[in-house]
Amino acid sequence: MIVWQGAGLAGVLIPLVFSFLGNYGLDKAFGDGYYSSHAWAPASMLLAAALVVWLFGKHLESIPGRELMDLQTQQKVVLKEKHTIFWMPLHYFAVALAGFAIVIPFIR
Repeated sequence: MIVWQGAGLAGVLIPLVFSFLGNYGLDKAFGDGYYSSHAWAPASMLLAAALVVWLFGKHLESIPGRELMDLQTQQKVVLKEKHTIFWMPLHYFAVALAGFAIVIPFIR
């Protein structure tokens, strides 16, 4: 089960797209099974995806919220959309992706 808010689903979709394109491209360029037989290939695709997810998450975080005035207390309230995946902000999820990418070569 994937839990997300806002554009948080991109935290899963971007790595999937990078992995599929990397698999297809490397297998086409160097022969079938190249992507699967070299641990650096999935790790590098995941690191590249983590960078894109981090940049996208930071961009979404920088979008200003909508300021409203509470009529009872006369205080400003800022409404801002959250972009999370598994209850983590999108740019923090990129750090988890990068950590997993670093571990992949040691697991294989």
